[in-house]
Amino acid sequence: MISYCICCYRPRMDEILIDELARKTSARYETLLWYNTADQGLAEFVRARQAQGLPIKVVGSTPENIGMKAFKPLFQAAAHDMIVQLDDDVTVVTPRAAEICDDIFRRRPEVKQIVSDVWQDEFTSGAHPGASSYKPYAPEDGLYEGPIDGGFSVYHRSILPLLMQVPYEKYFYLGAWIRGGLPSSNCVGLLCRKIKIFHVYGAIYASAYGMLDFEFEKFRNVGLHGIADGFARWRDRLPPKENILERIEAIKRALSAVPS
Repeated sequence: MISYCICCYRPRMDEILIDELARKTSARYETLLWYNTADQGLAEFVRARQAQGLPIKVVGSTPENIGMKAFKPLFQAAAHDMIVQLDDDVTVVTPRAAEICDDIFRRRPEVKQIVSDVWQDEFTSGAHPGASSYKPYAPEDGLYEGPIDGGFSVYHRSILPLLMQVPYEKYFYLGAWIRGGLPSSNCVGLLCRKIKIFHVYGAIYASAYGMLDFEFEKFRNVGLHGIADGFARWRDRLPPKENILERIEAIKRALSAVPS
């Protein structure tokens, strides 16, 4: 039913995400990985999970980080009818996402891309704009029109040729590019509020996962100095870590409820 595609660059967060997908997926699935890191701990973790029977396949690896360019071979390797572009700093997903998307794709053939909603609060935007940026499309299905990109972007297999035409770069707005290309074939990409993820975007939550310096360096290296400086400003004024961890546990509980 669903193929999860992950470009692995944050090893410990990749491990969290792999286990989260296994816990929350009740449909037939596979997890496809591309190693953008030489971290041996991640490779050992994956081999252990494969030995336990999890449907994980390592599609490839590169000594250097090729970023989102790895999505092309991942998409090509996907076996199922739904192909998911997943950011590897997603740590929580709602249950039954596969079944929800499958139902929408079957009943609404014009929909070819479904992007999950994100957890938002005073510490994170989840890398999405606010709710006012969206207008109803089919609210009974949780579907809304507006700016969408990655995080958890589900593509119908019928647009695989379009996914192969993407001018892949190390970092770019892949999901937004696909959404922009769909109207030429009378299709649409939409936000779905029946699916929600916790996307660890922002200094406060990144610090709880031990990723603050990592994220600062990543944004600095790709030339996003404004975002990098925003991370750096938080270094000496973070809330107590136990308070952040308590909040993350509350987010996990909120997103673990089965959608109606």
